[in-house]
Amino acid sequence: MRIDLSSPSKWHILFALVGYAFVALASGPGFAGAPALFSERGIDRPGGDYRVLTSGVESPRYCASACSADTQCRAWTYVNAGSEGPSATCHLKLTVPHAQSTPCCTSGVAVGSSAPGRVRGY
Repeated sequence: MRIDLSSPSKWHILFALVGYAFVALASGPGFAGAPALFSERGIDRPGGDYRVLTSGVESPRYCASACSADTQCRAWTYVNAGSEGPSATCHLKLTVPHAQSTPCCTSGVAVGSSAPGRVRGY
């Protein structure tokens, strides 16, 4: 298919089609399941752990994704390699423990679980 773009109205149609395609792709399943990453650099949320991930933990984003994929998870803490051992770890939490400032960690809270000590809701 060949499109003649010599007319200004045809440019508008082309831009509209590209815009619609972008919206369709951005609202598709690839983006819908992506976690919202709100991370607290330099923050540990000690306690409330129910699962500790040790293999494949590359970054705080991995920890946020693991928490987002688990319906039990209310908060998470990514511990840098060398702080608890040679490898980084990801701690998934059943509650939202109080934040403590420390350079070892990056933490985050699942959407709907932002208040410390609360299990669900804002």
